Amino acid sequence: MKKDDRKEPLEDSQADEQDGIQEKDFQFVLKELLGAYQPILGEELRRAQAPEQLEKEAAAHPPTCEDEFELANRIFEKFFTEEVATRLLPPEGRELLGPIAQWNWCLRHLRCCFIFGWLVCRGPRNFRAFSYYLHRYWRCVRELLGNPVSSPLTPEERNDFGILIEELAGAFKPYLTDQLATVEFPAGIPDEVIGERINCHEGLEEACEIFERLLTPRTSEALLGREAFAAHIKEPSFWFCRCWCLCAMCFGCCLARAHNLYEWRWCLRYFFRCLRRCFRPLVCEVTDPHDCVEEEEIPALGILRGVVIKGTAAGAFCDHYTLEWRQGGPWQNIGIVYPGFAAQGACGVVNGTLGYLQTLPLVSPGPAITEIRLCVYSTQGGAPHCCEGRFILQRNAVWIRGLEYVNAPDIFDPTSQIVNGAGVVQSFGNESLINGSAVVGGCQGQDIKRYTLAYLPDFVVDPTLPGFVQFWQVDYITPLQIDDGLNRVFENALTSFWTETNWPFFLHPCNPVFDSLQPTWWPHLFPESLPQQFPPAPPQPAPCLLPPTWTTTPLPLSVPNPVPPHLPLPNCQSGKFTLRLKVEDQGGGIKTSLRQVWFDNKQITFSHCHITQIAGIDPCATVDLRQFAPLGGDCTVPWKANLLGVAYDETIFPGDFSVPSDNFGGYSLWIKKDGAPDPGYPIPIPGPGGPPPPPPWGPPFVGTSRIGDPGGDVCVYPPPPAVPPPTDGILAVLDMRRLDANCNMTEPDLTLKRGECCGFIITLKVWDNTICPGLSGGHHENYHHFPVCICNHVGMDQ
Repeated sequence: MKKDDRKEPLEDSQADEQDGIQEKDFQFVLKELLGAYQPILGEELRRAQAPEQLEKEAAAHPPTCEDEFELANRIFEKFFTEEVATRLLPPEGRELLGPIAQWNWCLRHLRCCFIFGWLVCRGPRNFRAFSYYLHRYWRCVRELLGNPVSSPLTPEERNDFGILIEELAGAFKPYLTDQLATVEFPAGIPDEVIGERINCHEGLEEACEIFERLLTPRTSEALLGREAFAAHIKEPSFWFCRCWCLCAMCFGCCLARAHNLYEWRWCLRYFFRCLRRCFRPLVCEVTDPHDCVEEEEIPALGILRGVVIKGTAAGAFCDHYTLEWRQGGPWQNIGIVYPGFAAQGACGVVNGTLGYLQTLPLVSPGPAITEIRLCVYSTQGGAPHCCEGRFILQRNAVWIRGLEYVNAPDIFDPTSQIVNGAGVVQSFGNESLINGSAVVGGCQGQDIKRYTLAYLPDFVVDPTLPGFVQFWQVDYITPLQIDDGLNRVFENALTSFWTETNWPFFLHPCNPVFDSLQPTWWPHLFPESLPQQFPPAPPQPAPCLLPPTWTTTPLPLSVPNPVPPHLPLPNCQSGKFTLRLKVEDQGGGIKTSLRQVWFDNKQITFSHCHITQIAGIDPCATVDLRQFAPLGGDCTVPWKANLLGVAYDETIFPGDFSVPSDNFGGYSLWIKKDGAPDPGYPIPIPGPGGPPPPPPWGPPFVGTSRIGDPGGDVCVYPPPPAVPPPTDGILAVLDMRRLDANCNMTEPDLTLKRGECCGFIITLKVWDNTICPGLSGGHHENYHHFPVCICNHVGMDQ
């Protein structure tokens, strides 16, 4: 039932007369309803008078799901006769529908509608329980229409039921979204309860709203079956049957929640009034949106920002309705979404949801007026009945989508992690561009005033928690700034600040240009190497434009007090952090968005990237190929030489080797003669203990496992009691045949003739997967060059 229905006086003869309810018809139907319940009430009374017998019956017959279906059938099969159906209808409805034989299929269907509404509302139902009763409703409809469901289901039947569950999910989700929003933001609830705007009737209408969203054309086809739907949709009574079914579901729901005969009688009054709305002449009314309306997310329909269109589209033999919108131009339907994603609206909507308008980016915010046009069509043909509504859109595009345009899948869920193209959670370091949207405004006095960015160590979901550290602020001071902030393209860098350009063809002396300076934020600030504030102050602005303010401070986790000299900041400013975007409008309204981010500012230093030895020989020493070659320099077997060193990247959290704490990227090796172009020839990396690949030596050329140990995490303070010593590992197993001209004839600028000596450079590169736009290569990386003199005395004095 609708909220307006439950607020109507229970004894209002004037309202009954206005709705065309004849008292003799009402009394007849009431007696039939009571007569249907009377045997059941009598049975319960007898049980109440004989508790011993009740105990025996309960022990012999525990309650089952089938019991409630049997009870529902007993009530509504006896109650809903052809005579009751006729008496329920207003005189004009009987005349329009004609003999019952013409709409008998609808009459049979309606019993299932009563039962479905009654069963669903007998107790609190979650989505899974709703799905169960929808299944019984579907089977009931098919059976009473002479097309029972097969056992087992045919592929077509299974597909039909899958459609029903999809439609139910779409109908149920707005209810869940509304409940979640109320739970997450309960600040206004006390005032509503105290002011009696929330009372014992709260929530009674929500089941009917779910029913209304569920009864779409797509649902009707899946319920009836393709052939039955194609036959019945041509009948003039088809859409009226949908309206009657909706009234029956709400009536059944009302009965299930009633506690006494007085409330049953009121439910029946509601049912009569509901049916009379089905037979009114075509009714067209747009009630929402109106005045100033703030756009919102409509997740059930995948609408990022939109508005709900509410009103009435009903009346006798209403066939369907359409929605359009415009902003000073021609009418259009782009961005209109009907309930259930239907191609047009299904009639019978009374003070309910007609559809949705996707506003972003189609509709401009105020002061432009947006018009909505609703047109209701009759099965009898003729011109549609159209009506209009008007509103001003308040833009609400506030979110942090990601960093460096690497985004989180769900921008409104702060726990939705930022993932790369492979779906792996991404970490960031060095300077970072924070991308998103900070746009509000449109209605008078509610344009943007400023936005700020702040961070808090750890992952949180409450933007009001204490401890957020502000590091960025952008103020909208001049009219040009406010206009630019309202109408600029979305998904800009939030880490931006104003500069100004004076163009002579503008009358205003200041023309601020957004994003005209480098929009970056440095989340790592090491006191010994970088200034405490970044970016540097822009050129002195003109007097008409106040300077922006921003403060960036190091990302702390737990700072020792006092900080020991030369100690890097705790954990190298790395870990889990929550960023907060807060947008304030001119009227004091606040919008916030959170984004959980992994930061990694741990550098790859020499201790993480170095070559120590080649086969036990230190850098700058001499290596002779004959110490690896077999007697006579046999080229058919490998000449193995282990390359020792460390290729390592510290995890964000010491000891946590799960992604993204572990974002080790890999390492690569090259070798070249001194003076040859960099970087040289890639060295195969089969891994420790693996055999060198045969000529032509490769691939793979990238190692994906850490090698060696640098001897503890340099960012841990205080250090753990037992720090392991630095340890070398095998970076690669070189095949020294590759440097012998007799064994390798394909790389002459790398090989040595026997008897020759030359200087060589072996290069190691180690990197991680952290996105660091300010660093070479776009991530943390380091190189180490290992010089060595190599001689080829193979076959000489062996």
